[in-house]
Amino acid sequence: MELLLQHMINDFTNDSAYISTRFLLRLIQNRGLRVKQLLKITRIGASSTPHCLALLDNGNYLCDCCMGTNLGIPCRHYFVALSSVKGLKFHLGLIRSRWYQDPNINLADIPSTGCEHITHATRADLAQLNTSQLPSLIMSNPLETQAQLQTPPTITVPAREVLHTAEAALRPLLHGIQTREQLEELVGSLVELR
Repeated sequence: MELLLQHMINDFTNDSAYISTRFLLRLIQNRGLRVKQLLKITRIGASSTPHCLALLDNGNYLCDCCMGTNLGIPCRHYFVALSSVKGLKFHLGLIRSRWYQDPNINLADIPSTGCEHITHATRADLAQLNTSQLPSLIMSNPLETQAQLQTPPTITVPAREVLHTAEAALRPLLHGIQTREQLEELVGSLVELR
């Protein structure tokens, strides 16, 4: 059983794992998204597996390694593109909200940032992409659609979503808990809420 679980979980240490470019483009097209730039990211060194990174016209990106869509954090290929492409911006919304210490953070108040301080001549030029109007879940996983975000309140949600949402809500409550007494008091308060 443990061997089966190891094959089902991708820890993204194997840089040779990716989906095909054709499949990536089909996913993008089926969601009604448009590719602004299609980049080939190669790593100098022992592993020379190229990766395809699609920069979308709405400011999002999708990489064929699928780390951003699966884990909710930008992959190393995106950061290579960020340092190599003029006009490409990083926004905190590219990181799924479950990773924030404050899940109620207002992402609209946080500006995008780029690598304009890098001045080497090899940077490709790209017009600025507008990410300010996108919900954070769509930024961290552009394959989610607005319709999927607006589900009826009575629909069953996946167990993983319940776990991550609950962990994000509990994280601020756990800050500062150091003694058994504090822990028991917190657990008692949570039991009373039920």
